[in-house]
Amino acid sequence: MKKIVLTVLLAVLPVLVSAEGAKIGFVDGSRLAQDAPQAKQAADRLSKEFEPRKEEILKAQEALAKREEAFLKDSAFMATTEKQKKERELVTAKRGLRLKETEFREDLTIRRNEEMAKVWQVLRTTIQDYGVKHGYDLIMFEGVSYASDKVNITDAVLKSLSDQP
Repeated sequence: MKKIVLTVLLAVLPVLVSAEGAKIGFVDGSRLAQDAPQAKQAADRLSKEFEPRKEEILKAQEALAKREEAFLKDSAFMATTEKQKKERELVTAKRGLRLKETEFREDLTIRRNEEMAKVWQVLRTTIQDYGVKHGYDLIMFEGVSYASDKVNITDAVLKSLSDQP
């Protein structure tokens, strides 16, 4: 599908460029996704949502490290059965912690993707609105190898994003 869109775009672009008075702009999508206030707000929401779980995992890691250290120190003086029991407990605790870490990363990735999908929708809508308002015939957003400062309207679109509630 992308190849078809790119092929059509490449076929139409020379016609648009040669058309008298065609107004073309370019927006740096990566920069928008990084600098847009909406992206920063999404990152803040994610941070607030996941910080408690992150802290919980860090505390569990520290507690497990202390348990391992104590085990290594005391294992020389333990009976074989007690030593095996403590080793199993440590292995189980490590497994549980790895599971928590994996769930945390997966949940964070899912939520980040959800938030970024919302941000990208706002970015696309804002670019379209900006293009209509300022009379652009074409605004390139992705897949551009080079764009001169003359057609780069990223700063103007960022200002439009900043003006949004």
